[in-house]
Amino acid sequence: MFITNEHAVNVPFYGVYYIDIFRLVWRTTYVIVTALVAMILPFFNEFLGLIGAGSFWPLTVYFPIEMHIARTNISKYSLKCIRYKILSWVCLVVSLIDAAGSVQGLIRSLQTYKPFQIQE
Repeated sequence: MFITNEHAVNVPFYGVYYIDIFRLVWRTTYVIVTALVAMILPFFNEFLGLIGAGSFWPLTVYFPIEMHIARTNISKYSLKCIRYKILSWVCLVVSLIDAAGSVQGLIRSLQTYKPFQIQE
């Protein structure tokens, strides 16, 4: 099968190297598509900033804090739990401000958008 087969290739001075054709095709296609999107959208940094703002708080703050509270059995209204919740809310506000800045940058970039032209 195309997805699960590996093909042995004899590489000089190395030995046998196994190539997964599906993985090779998928990675190459992914890199090409990402490069094309980056060339088409000169405001790719703002888009990445928006994705980063959306994923920062839940993945690096909220879920780890909630897992720590649950694992160490911190009582719900203790001072330690309240401090963790305040930290989580502060990071949420920072993420929302970052998302707002990214949206503002996207709006400004879309106003002067010309595909496949270099921004000066």
